[in-house]
Amino acid sequence: MRTLLFTFALLAASAQAEDGWEDWESGGEWEPEADAAVPLYGFVELAAGQRLSHSPYHDGSTLGEARLRLETEHSVKSLNLSAKGDLWYDTVLEKWKTDTRELTVQKTLSKMDIKLGRQVVTWGTGDYLFLNDLFAKDWQSFFIGRDDEYLKGASDSLRLTGYFELLNLDLVWTPSFTPDRYPTGERLSLFEPGRGHVIGEDNPIATRTPEDDEWALRLYRNLGSTEFALYGYDGYHKSPNASNAQGRATFTELTVLGASVRRPIGEGLVNAEIAHHDSTEDEQGHNPRISNSQWRVLVGYERELATRLTAGFQGYLEQTQDYEALLAHSPAPEREAEENRTLLTTRLTWRDARDRLTLSLFAFYSPSDEDGYLRPKVDYRFNDNLSLTAGANLFRGSEPHSFFGQFEDNSNAYARLRYAF
Repeated sequence: MRTLLFTFALLAASAQAEDGWEDWESGGEWEPEADAAVPLYGFVELAAGQRLSHSPYHDGSTLGEARLRLETEHSVKSLNLSAKGDLWYDTVLEKWKTDTRELTVQKTLSKMDIKLGRQVVTWGTGDYLFLNDLFAKDWQSFFIGRDDEYLKGASDSLRLTGYFELLNLDLVWTPSFTPDRYPTGERLSLFEPGRGHVIGEDNPIATRTPEDDEWALRLYRNLGSTEFALYGYDGYHKSPNASNAQGRATFTELTVLGASVRRPIGEGLVNAEIAHHDSTEDEQGHNPRISNSQWRVLVGYERELATRLTAGFQGYLEQTQDYEALLAHSPAPEREAEENRTLLTTRLTWRDARDRLTLSLFAFYSPSDEDGYLRPKVDYRFNDNLSLTAGANLFRGSEPHSFFGQFEDNSNAYARLRYAF
């Protein structure tokens, strides 16, 4: 897989050599354009969140921070430079924290964009469901009420985007594997399969992140109003999906191949996506400490139901391979997920005529796991600079080891006040 992806990159880059690389190597000192000004913009934000029920693992606060975001971009000769970063004080962890969201240099050639540095990359057709998007996600931010922007994590990567007659190409190489930011027990309690019980801040998950690289590829094109895409990934599971003999959570190798299609049908937009997640370290499913390979399938539909009211629906399936082998070797087969895990989602969004008030609800429900997750939210924009967001993360489940059920003690309400400049 890695050889295949690298070959695509070389072919795409060499196709541009006749006119692109000469500009790249033109020499001379870097000088700002004469009339170019360096913009600086961003926001300040205050946020607070509170649990809605007692948790035996944490106190009541889930979110408390004062955040500053700064962004800038500039052109130097034919290079585009951009930077975006956050500084905030976290009252829950009682410490200052920083996060570089973007720090890149970009060069555009005749048929290719080259972007190098820290960046957020995303693709695929799912709404909060990621079959072929194997870039880092920040699930902890998602579950405590930070802005949706923070669900997508950043990585230090090289991205090549080529535009060709037959197919367009996206190739992303990340020299050092970047995992998800997943709950570890420090702020949100969760069920840890390797230990067989719920963990909290007194005994958080400890892992060792692989130091290998990862590759991601997308080939795509439009035929009329229909968008087709093929995907490939070679790296590791993004969250620790396995455990060693001592019960310590670990990452294992993962290869993914998939495809998607999206097009308008009637008054709405339909999308379908499929992916095969190959857990290469346990091909036969005999090791219960490593996740089995899976097929993942998604079908979605979105349309306007009434004036300023839109709705989206998704049906999702995870089909675990070698399931009988998994149950035969598992020390706790009663805690294993169903062979066919199903998930239904609904998104409802309403905006007022002046586009100041937005009401939304996103609902997850798993018939197979008998658990769910609700995300109601209200956004109000006072003016172009000042806005208020309030919402909740409501988890429900009949079993403490199911995906949403494990977070039931973490249900919370939150509010954010933001001033943009």
